[in-house]
Amino acid sequence: MVISRSLIVFLLLLAPLGSASAKMYYSEDGSTCSDKDFNQSVANIAKAKKLEQDGSYRQAYEALNHTECLWATDDEQAYRAKDKELTAIQKRLYKALGEEAEKKKQLEEARTWFSKDESTRADVDRVELKIAQAKPDNFQIVSHAVNYFKRRNIASSLKTVQAMAVQNAKPLLAQEEKQFASHLDDTSLKTLEGARTWLEYAAAPENRLASERAEKRGDARTTETSATFLKAAIRYYDFANKPEKAKAVRDKAKKLGDAAKAKGENEAAVDYYQVAGLGNEARDLQKRTESQQRKDEGKRQQQFKKDQDNLEKELGF
Repeated sequence: MVISRSLIVFLLLLAPLGSASAKMYYSEDGSTCSDKDFNQSVANIAKAKKLEQDGSYRQAYEALNHTECLWATDDEQAYRAKDKELTAIQKRLYKALGEEAEKKKQLEEARTWFSKDESTRADVDRVELKIAQAKPDNFQIVSHAVNYFKRRNIASSLKTVQAMAVQNAKPLLAQEEKQFASHLDDTSLKTLEGARTWLEYAAAPENRLASERAEKRGDARTTETSATFLKAAIRYYDFANKPEKAKAVRDKAKKLGDAAKAKGENEAAVDYYQVAGLGNEARDLQKRTESQQRKDEGKRQQQFKKDQDNLEKELGF
């Protein structure tokens, strides 16, 4: 417990008749301790030091958790000496407990202990890498390690964990290859999204593998004239952040739509216009097409009825 010595005020309270008097101390944050509590805190520091010497690090750390009244004294020199001793023991215990956990391969716990003091920062660096190496396919762990080593500017460790990200993306890229060959464009894009999630934590140029693959897929689909393939091409280009190429596909779709419309192939034209992003044109043409279909159906029904009536007359009905 850290309390400014300048903020402490104390009040001498007389204990009941027949008992020793006790001096009480009050801090600005509302904490209350007596001089007896101070003595107990000092005793706990001595206890922790003995336990540390015996190698009982966890028990020593527990003893230090009961030194919260170290501030409750008028003797500034005694307070400063004991507070310095407390800090020194804590630093040693953080190191010892971290090393103990690391030997037992309890790496997350080791990192927690080492992280408590700046003097063991190098130990945190080492354990952080070990954690990633122990679970190289865990996205949360690997991404955390990449960000950590970037902040710490530790190039060698950063390169190691970035390579893990690439290794996790490679099976997805291989899977996507088969999906694209089977014309499963929706599935292909979903797989590329998974690969890109990993590759965002890779180094250049490998961090661009998913986007470059998507652009390649868009190029392949653009050579087709099917509205379905052209729509897929735009989605690939959007994924790869290639707006100019996506626009070229929309322009192509519009031209194909115009050509289909000129041939009277209105349904195909509607599909192309939708790909081109011409929603209004597509809806208008769709309405005209449906209206014409209703008229044609009406004429067909009239002709059918007429033919039926003529047949009945010929048969004498």
